[in-house]
Amino acid sequence: MSPGTRGLSVGLVRRLVTTGAALLAVAVVAVGGGLIPPQTAPFRASQLPLVGRTTTVCTTSPATDATATVSAVAVRKAPGREGVLTGVPVGTTAPLLTVDRQGFGDQQTAPATPVVLTGQGVMATAGSGMITSRATKGDQSGLMAAPCVTPATEQWFVGVGATPAYRTDLVLTNPDAGQAEVDLRFYGRNGLVVVPGSPGLVVDPGSSRTVSLDTLVTVEGPLTVSVRASTGRVSAVALDRRSVDFGPTGADWQLSAVAPTRSLVVPGVPEGAGTRTLVVANPGMERASVGVQVLGVDGAFAPAGAEQLEVPPESTAEISVAAGLAGAAAGLQLTSDQPVTAAVVSEAIGTDALPDLAVQSATAPIVRTGVVPLVQLDKTEAELVLSNGGDTDVPLSFEVYGYDGVKIDDDDVLLVPHATATRRLDAGEPAYLVVTVPAEASVVGGVTFLASSGGIAGVATVPVLSPDVASRAPQAEFDPTVGR
Repeated sequence: MSPGTRGLSVGLVRRLVTTGAALLAVAVVAVGGGLIPPQTAPFRASQLPLVGRTTTVCTTSPATDATATVSAVAVRKAPGREGVLTGVPVGTTAPLLTVDRQGFGDQQTAPATPVVLTGQGVMATAGSGMITSRATKGDQSGLMAAPCVTPATEQWFVGVGATPAYRTDLVLTNPDAGQAEVDLRFYGRNGLVVVPGSPGLVVDPGSSRTVSLDTLVTVEGPLTVSVRASTGRVSAVALDRRSVDFGPTGADWQLSAVAPTRSLVVPGVPEGAGTRTLVVANPGMERASVGVQVLGVDGAFAPAGAEQLEVPPESTAEISVAAGLAGAAAGLQLTSDQPVTAAVVSEAIGTDALPDLAVQSATAPIVRTGVVPLVQLDKTEAELVLSNGGDTDVPLSFEVYGYDGVKIDDDDVLLVPHATATRRLDAGEPAYLVVTVPAEASVVGGVTFLASSGGIAGVATVPVLSPDVASRAPQAEFDPTVGR
């Protein structure tokens, strides 16, 4: 082989080797990219809230025959830090009540319009409020109570009414500076209920709007309405009223239930005689098979005659659980093969007394601290009902404080799995309850108020809610692969 030919062959071999190495590198990268696909960084919320300003709404309704009060309390969150909790009626600017010291509270006569409760500084994660009323006549007769709730874009009301004998008004409040627009979607016994005029309801900034369901539709049997904000957000609370031959037989405020899920707990079903009706909504396209368990003081058991409930697609179904509860206070745990949400409609009856109504909605577990301002009316009894929906023992504690920050009572409770514990609460003065639970515990709670007077067997129930409604930023985590 000549020197020229040998040089040409060596150059060709070198080019082939270089090209092969480049192709091999590309193949390795391609294979590597196939083995390790692009991934989204997980969202892990920081334990520190974005403290600054939070808003809740205390919903009221005009009632000439009722005596109503609005309460605001601030738990001790961080000694030495400043903040203020103010309540301003919708459409006004002057504060109705103010709390500027941690551990203290304030109580005033409730106006006819909702009150916007704003927490700033440390009070943004420490403030809580509640509306209470009692009447012996009129369409809001009986005892009523509801905590102040956070505005949201989606809310569920299970077991509402749209008949002359059982009527529900939705009170929609927009505390923000921008307009809100909401759509109502109805789920009846036989499926979706088409209601003209229910989409696109406008709630002006800083205003409240009441929607009477029986003016939109008349539906017999169990009914659920979902409130979804397509623009902005609203605070929605339902006012339920029952009557017989146009004579009132009880009323109650109803809070939104948790969003549809496969496992949930309805807390604080009151003790005593009367009906107890479990109402379950299935908004999905598949039939839901729902298992029902009572979380009693001795553990979980299936209620006689109500162990299972079948709910058709996009429908609402109901079943009586009174026999299974046997007059005891308890929680109800539901397990479903399809996402559902639920509530229990309870009735209190008494000797020579008209019945009263109370509605308990499925509630999210307490997050570290739960707070309830206690009803302070003559001859009112209060009972704390705590239920453990988890599989492990939960040690927790509760304390009762007066509005002057002085502790009145405290106790420790050990909740075994899938069981309920009850405690009587007797403050004797304006006071509030603080429940402390471990992180990640699945504990839900409710407080039942009983106040029979004026021929009414008064009953009201409220959930134990966490005052920390501030949002949280993602928690920063070091990732050495970023930027490679």
